[in-house]
Amino acid sequence: MTTTVNGMAVAEDKIAEEVGRMRENYEAYVRENGGEPGEAELREWAEENLIEAELFRQEAAARFPEPSDARAQQFIRENADAFEAVPEAERLMQSKDALRARALMKEIRKGVVHPDADEVRRYYDENPEEFVMPEVLRLSHICRIIGVGGSKAELFLDLLRLKSEIDNYQIPWVEAVEQYSDTFERDRGVFEPVSRGEFPQDIEDKLFALEPGTVSDVIEFGERTLHLFKLLAKDPPAPMPFKEFRDSIASMLFNRKCQTALEAFYDALKAKAVIRREA
Repeated sequence: MTTTVNGMAVAEDKIAEEVGRMRENYEAYVRENGGEPGEAELREWAEENLIEAELFRQEAAARFPEPSDARAQQFIRENADAFEAVPEAERLMQSKDALRARALMKEIRKGVVHPDADEVRRYYDENPEEFVMPEVLRLSHICRIIGVGGSKAELFLDLLRLKSEIDNYQIPWVEAVEQYSDTFERDRGVFEPVSRGEFPQDIEDKLFALEPGTVSDVIEFGERTLHLFKLLAKDPPAPMPFKEFRDSIASMLFNRKCQTALEAFYDALKAKAVIRREA
C-alpha cells in the first residue's frame, strides 16, 4: 500500500512506527468503548495521523518562510531530547518544519475566542460531579517495621494478638499506639488522610470497609511495614467552591475550542488535498 498526500509519499516505515506508538492507547480506547481492536483499523488510524501531519507541514511551509539554519540549530538545542533519535542528516529540516508548524498552530489558536465568565460558570453548574471532594478516611495506625522489631511472621503474630486485646478492651487504642507503633515518635499514630486511588485495590478495599471506631486486620504495605488501622472518621464527598476551579475550567474550555478549530482546519485541508492510497 502506497499513500501519497499532494504527491508526497507517506513512508511505510513511518506508518509502522506510528502503529507501534499508538497501539497501547488505541487498544485501551477501543475496549473502553465496547469494541474489539483490529490491526486494519489501527493502521488506518495511524495513516490518518500521518496524513494530517503531512497536510499541516505542507500548509505551514506554504504560509511561513523557512527559518534560518541558526534558529533551527537553536531549536534543536532547546529540544535535545526530542531530536535525539532523529538522524543527524534530517535534524535541520525537521527542526525547520517544527518551527513553522508551531507558528501555524499559534495562528490557529489566536483565532479562537476565549470562554467568557458565563460559559465558565455554566460548565461548573452543569457538571457538579467533576467538582466534588472525594470521600476521605481519617485514620490512626500502629506501624511495625519489618526487620526492626522482628521478622515479618513475628510482627504479624504480635499485631494479631494486639488487635485481639484492643477488640476485647484489654488495652486502649491510644495506649497501644504509644507502646507498640515503631513510628509513634514521628507521626504520633496519625496516618495521612486517604482517598480513593491512592493505594492498591486490596488495601483500599480493606480501609474503606472499616466503620468509624473499628480496627482493621493486619495490613501489609509492600515488604516493609505491617499496620493496624483505626478509622477515626469518614468525610463524605463534598462539593468544592467554584472559585477554586474558575481558571482551570476556563483553560480547559479554551483548549477544547482550540481542538475543535484544529479539527475543522484539518477537514478544510483534506477537502482540497489530493490523497491517494494505492495497493
